[in-house]
Amino acid sequence: MKIYIAGLYTSNFHKTGNYYAKLTDQEKAGHDGCIDRLESYHYIGKQSYVDRIREQGDKVFLDSGAFSAFTLGKEIDLPAYCDYIHRNADIIDMASVLDGIGDPQRTYENQCEMERLGTRPLPCFHYGEDERYLEYYIANYEYITIGGMVPISTPQLILWLDRIWAKYLTDGSGRARLKVHGFGLTSVPLMTRYPWYSVDSSSWIQLAAHGNIFIPKFGQFAISARSPNVKVEGQHVDTLPPVVRARLEQELIDEGYEPDRMRDLNYPRWAYNVYAYGELARMMTALEKPFQINQEELF
Repeated sequence: MKIYIAGLYTSNFHKTGNYYAKLTDQEKAGHDGCIDRLESYHYIGKQSYVDRIREQGDKVFLDSGAFSAFTLGKEIDLPAYCDYIHRNADIIDMASVLDGIGDPQRTYENQCEMERLGTRPLPCFHYGEDERYLEYYIANYEYITIGGMVPISTPQLILWLDRIWAKYLTDGSGRARLKVHGFGLTSVPLMTRYPWYSVDSSSWIQLAAHGNIFIPKFGQFAISARSPNVKVEGQHVDTLPPVVRARLEQELIDEGYEPDRMRDLNYPRWAYNVYAYGELARMMTALEKPFQINQEELF
């Protein structure tokens, strides 16, 4: 499984950004080890971002950013999006279709129009849409995306994802029939339950901003000295039982990271989380197994 780290460039957390020079050598190594990056056209459409990505020799998974634009009352110009993809093919690994928010027919029409204009975006099927669109995408593409999941609760997603994975996306042995990307999917139980080819996450920065880190072998923990959980028993690294706290801190130290820097500073937490999601992706790949479910559970 690939976990695309979303928003490294738009968060100014790249090699020429303000924070990179402040990292330790190990923090830089963890940052630099991230090769799977996702950015939104809505944010990196500016030439300054293109120049920076090109200068650093990176490639990105390009999301259209249609939902972000929609929430701001803006609309993305489809021909301009296609032109951007053509002009910057050297920095784009792949690009997603321009979604028609809440309108699967428009998403399909955008897919067709983008192909007419010479691009081949990954199609997107959203939570709750008519499954005939999914059937079409499965029949005509080798790599598709699933979106619209971010605001949906995990129990609801399990019910829906169980259905579409069992009915459409896996074969009789539980193996994925094609490559499937989950947009904004970073729930570890949901990541491990299905044979995703890839997912993307902005949790690396969101967790850090709230004073937290994600340790692949153990889960999420508050570590910032300014976290409101610092005085709550069992809710912060420093309020865990001493033997547990020592084990977690030793895990960080063994990986080359300094717990005290993460207590005091935000950007070391960013760097560690970027590294941690890369480690999680490797763990998920090693543990990958066919999707199996009692079919009676679907109804």
